[in-house]
Amino acid sequence: MLNSPVRRGTPIVAFGAGLVAGGALTAAGLLVVGSLLRAPLPVPLRWTVVWLAAAGVLVRELGVVRVRLPENRRLVPESVLRLGRYLGPFQFGLEMGTGMRTYLPSGLPYAALIAVALAAPPAGALLAGAGFGLGRLLMTVSNLRYSDDHRWDDAWRAYARPMIAAMWLVFAVSLAAVTAG
Repeated sequence: MLNSPVRRGTPIVAFGAGLVAGGALTAAGLLVVGSLLRAPLPVPLRWTVVWLAAAGVLVRELGVVRVRLPENRRLVPESVLRLGRYLGPFQFGLEMGTGMRTYLPSGLPYAALIAVALAAPPAGALLAGAGFGLGRLLMTVSNLRYSDDHRWDDAWRAYARPMIAAMWLVFAVSLAAVTAG
């Protein structure tokens, strides 16, 4: 099973709210930093950088190149759960939702990070951040609801490639729609 203090009986709504809030806060920060980067760059160059970054991360995901992306290779400490039945899971979710305090099993958030920083409008950035949090919530809830044994991990390993391909397809279609608009 995934290493996570989020277990059956944990208030999933508090955890989910923390994930969404963490993703939205990170997106807001990216928007602020991105506004400094956007100023000197013309719009076509920004979109070129976004697409090149996405292509670079995709090539890495496909295993064509081996590049380690930066990540905080440690888990959110279980000590945050001492904050209480609701605040503990909320803080755990908040830290996990930022994407800066845990492992990132995919490079896709890095492609989204560049897109948010260089091209997203404020509402789009917040939606992307909230979507990141909801995606993490979906993975956790899927694991918890699947079974009490390790069958979820086995199923994920069996279907990881098509699931990752589907996520990349949705990301590319969304990015293309935004680029065209």
